[in-house]
Amino acid sequence: MLKYLSMLVTSLLLMQTLAAAPYTMDDFAFSATLSDAKTSLRQVDIPELLYEKIQRKDFADLRVFSADGQIVPHQFSRPESIDSTRQVPLVFYPFNKEQAADPGNIRVIINQQEDKQSLSINQQLGNTATASNTEYQYIIENPKTTSALCKMKLDWDQTKSSLILPLKLESSNNLQNWRTLSRDLNISKLDYAGSQLIRDEISIPCTRQKYLRLSWLKPEQQTHLKLIQGIYTQNGAPQTQWKSFGKPQYDKEGNWLFESNIVAAITQMEFVAPQDGLLYKGMLYSRNDEKQDWRFRQNVSQYRLNIGEANLRSDAFLLRSNNDRYWKLAIETEGRLNENQLPEIRAGWAPKQLLFLAQGAAPFTLAFGNPTISPANSNDLNSLIKTYKDSGASVDKVTLGSIIENEKYVAAKSKLPWKKILLWLVLIMGTALMGFMAYRLYQQMGKEVQDSPEE
Repeated sequence: MLKYLSMLVTSLLLMQTLAAAPYTMDDFAFSATLSDAKTSLRQVDIPELLYEKIQRKDFADLRVFSADGQIVPHQFSRPESIDSTRQVPLVFYPFNKEQAADPGNIRVIINQQEDKQSLSINQQLGNTATASNTEYQYIIENPKTTSALCKMKLDWDQTKSSLILPLKLESSNNLQNWRTLSRDLNISKLDYAGSQLIRDEISIPCTRQKYLRLSWLKPEQQTHLKLIQGIYTQNGAPQTQWKSFGKPQYDKEGNWLFESNIVAAITQMEFVAPQDGLLYKGMLYSRNDEKQDWRFRQNVSQYRLNIGEANLRSDAFLLRSNNDRYWKLAIETEGRLNENQLPEIRAGWAPKQLLFLAQGAAPFTLAFGNPTISPANSNDLNSLIKTYKDSGASVDKVTLGSIIENEKYVAAKSKLPWKKILLWLVLIMGTALMGFMAYRLYQQMGKEVQDSPEE
């Protein structure tokens, strides 16, 4: 029995040795060298190309190696945990055309209480006998923050069910000298083909100017602005990455089908129409496997219209983070569009940022691409990241060099996976040995019962 037990222990040790063999660069399909830096904690933005080549959606098949082959600790900074954008209600003051024409109608009042400074704009009503109630212009306060104002979202009442509202936007630091940010902006609420098409966001060159001035170019359209939300973006925040999925294909039921070829969790999508006069409307579904049932995601309305002097295009729509591969749009538009009318489907996501600890010799290399790789051991860098932030130190940003295919990995894939075969052989042998030992123990116990003297 001791001999069999020794054989079992040897088999188990061999299994553990094979399974726990450390990964090397040759275990990954691709690699890219990271640029050098001075600090111990470094950060790299994951580029679009890597999202196409990595094999696991949890990014477990990724490691950072030092020049001497050591695996160094790394951790992803999740974009959803980074306060890269925030939405703030903005204070604004409406003026009619007569009030806006006289700069004396604007007075700046500064109140100082407990070393805190607040600012408000006081309107002088001017000649109320001749003043119109039609809103013509707005002075908007842009509060001092660490972020830049890059978008505004508006809510308004309009007297007609369908209106296109062209506007001009300017900025200033002193309410005297104004600089034009954009002349060709418009918002709209339209009834079209049984749908209400709403465009309520305007994008502007990011600014930290203290004041903005919004003017209607057609004030006779009788509009009442109710709310302005400022959308702010922090410096250094990761920019949305976009990938084209090409044009959809029709299935037998007339639905649009398309696929995602990236592991990124998609947060935005848009259907880019190739010509004017197109409206795409339907219900969006997705699934990760062709055997799964389709799951409803949301209603979609995308368009490109030329109405009068305005060219209207829908904005990209937001999605709850989703890394499904297969997508379907149950199209509600009548008729079948030809190839030249089908949209280009684009998907956007917030890129991951990789933080790693520069241990060992430089240069460091990012290796990735192997679906059989096990997730890395937990390397909690949170305490070190917190130390950096608390001390006011910045994390060095490094860049990724050209992605290179590993020829040794490709060659190894074409050969027999001897390590996996040996592991299975040892596992089978260990299991058979345990079964044999159990059988011998059962026989021995039976013999002892037979040989025991009767009372």
